[in-house]
Amino acid sequence: MSSGLHDGRVALVTGAGSGIGRSTTERFVYEGGSVIAIDKDDESLEWVGSNEHIFPLAGDVTEDETNILAVEKAKEKFGGLHAAVFNAGVSARGDLIESDIGLFDTTMEVNVRAVALGIRAVVPELLKVKQDGSIAVTASTSGLRGDPDLWAYNASKAAVINLVRAASVDLGPRGIRINAICPGPTETGMTERALNNIEYYEDLRRRMPLQRWGTPDEIASVISFLISTQASIVTGAVVTADGGMSANAGQFFPKEKS
Repeated sequence: MSSGLHDGRVALVTGAGSGIGRSTTERFVYEGGSVIAIDKDDESLEWVGSNEHIFPLAGDVTEDETNILAVEKAKEKFGGLHAAVFNAGVSARGDLIESDIGLFDTTMEVNVRAVALGIRAVVPELLKVKQDGSIAVTASTSGLRGDPDLWAYNASKAAVINLVRAASVDLGPRGIRINAICPGPTETGMTERALNNIEYYEDLRRRMPLQRWGTPDEIASVISFLISTQASIVTGAVVTADGGMSANAGQFFPKEKS
C-alpha cells in the first residue's frame, strides 16, 4: 500500500525511459504524485502507456527548449511543479590520450550542462511552492574517485556533484533543496555490457561490502526520499547508494557474504 508520500505533488524526471529514471517515475506515481517523464524519443517512453499520472515528453535535455517545455507541460497537465530529478546521462569509455576529445565534450554536455539547464528551467516554478521545491541529481561513485578509461565520465560526474553543492548554497535561501545521489554498480541499461560479462560483474560485486549490485528500484527509493518533504532539512548532500563500494579503500576484497 502506498504511503502517500507524494500525494498531490508533481515532478519531472529526465532519462525516464528505463533504469533508474523509469523506476523513479513509477515510484513517485505509486506514492501519489504525477510526473513529466522525459527521454530522448517516443519509443523509449512507450512503457508509459495510458497512465493518466504520467505525461511522456520526448526531447533532448541538452537543449534549453526541452527543459522549458517540460516545465510548461507540468503546469498545463498537472497544475505546477514540486520536484525535479535530473537523471539523464551517458557513459563514456576510452583511453585518455588516444580518444577523440569529442568524447569529453559530449559527456560533459549531457551529464553536466543539461543539469545546469534543467535547474535554471525549474527554479521559477519551484519558487511558487513555498519551501516544498526540491531537486535530485543522479551522479555516481565514479564522481568520487577515478576509474580506468573512464576519465570523461569521472570528470563529468565529479563536476555535477560540485554543481549540486554550489546550487544548494544559491538555492537554499530561496527555499529550494538540491541533493546528489551516487549509485554504485546498478543493474540498468547503461551497465548492460557489464551484466553480460560474468567476470567483470563478479569482480565489481566482490568489491561491494553488501556483495551484490543495486537495482533501479533501490536507487529510486533513495531519490524519492530526497525529493520528499521528509527530507526537508537535507540539501547539498552527496548520498552514496553503492552497497558500500565507496567505503572500501580498494586494496582488499571484503569477505565473502556468509
